Amino acid sequence: MDSGGYRITMGKAECGSICKEAIRSAEHRLQSGVQLLFKPDIELPFTFTSDALRIQQVLTNLLTNACKHTSSGEIRLGCSLKEIPGMIAFSVEDTGPGIPEEQAQRIFERFVKLEDFVQGTGLGLSICREIAGKMNGKIYLDTSYSPGARFVFAVPV
Repeated sequence: MDSGGYRITMGKAECGSICKEAIRSAEHRLQSGVQLLFKPDIELPFTFTSDALRIQQVLTNLLTNACKHTSSGEIRLGCSLKEIPGMIAFSVEDTGPGIPEEQAQRIFERFVKLEDFVQGTGLGLSICREIAGKMNGKIYLDTSYSPGARFVFAVPV
């Protein structure tokens, strides 16, 4: 990514297919008793122009993180056209311990992990932020959400 060789390839993207594939990629990481739900706020199928693989990559990372940190309850993947005008907003909500508001920006930095004993390198959210930027989108932690954590990843439609 740093060398400039990382490409965004625009094409036809279908919201439901992207979300279902991201769920398939992450669901094997669910802890016992945790449910993974898809809750779209738009009528499917919904097709738009974007890089479907990069969107799926970000969603898979967010879902995988949610699986790591959610030991009971549920994880919800959603998509909406109402949350951010002109964009399709994907959200991943969980019932895990949440993230302190003062860490909301820091977690997107390279090699930052809030819990040392949880698997990972601390690069996933940093890469997601880079992808969002290359797609003229945004990614952030919704600090008003509780209990748990809610991440929003939005790209233009």
